[in-house]
Amino acid sequence: MAYQQPAPQIQGWMGPQALSWLYEKSREMLSIVEVGSWKGRSTHALLSGCKGPVFSVDHFKGNPEEMDTAHKEAKEHDIFPIFWENVGHFKNLVAMRMESVEAGRFFAPHSVDMIFIDGSHTKDAVLVDLITWTPKCRKLLCGHDIGYHSVSGALESLGLNYKSENGNLWSLDVKT
Repeated sequence: MAYQQPAPQIQGWMGPQALSWLYEKSREMLSIVEVGSWKGRSTHALLSGCKGPVFSVDHFKGNPEEMDTAHKEAKEHDIFPIFWENVGHFKNLVAMRMESVEAGRFFAPHSVDMIFIDGSHTKDAVLVDLITWTPKCRKLLCGHDIGYHSVSGALESLGLNYKSENGNLWSLDVKT
């Protein structure tokens, strides 16, 4: 079954290959946490594939380092209603409108099949997300924007042996 992509209706930066990869992987999972959802483009793919809960973790205020570029819209109005309009109809959506670290406190070690990280892209922010969420993951840890040196650098500094995937994604299998 092929993923029916919502583009261009849902604004975002993830291309068709990456969305299809997320959809295919999500079909194998019973639970997913997505860190960084913006308007729901990747969330849609995850929700379409996973039969269990998909926890969307985002404060919906934009990334500080992108407030004058990609996320300047967040300075003008609340992004959450746009996100909800795009994916709020999915019954398996659990929206967690909060910081990544705060949301991580709600999950026990090895309690989520798949963690998808696509939040802030500074090295420090990626490190915090990895340190917060890696212990919660049971099967697949993955994320977006491996082409950013800050993202690959954070993974490498923690000694995580990741592989690059289609569409600027990265992944690693977790052994519990």
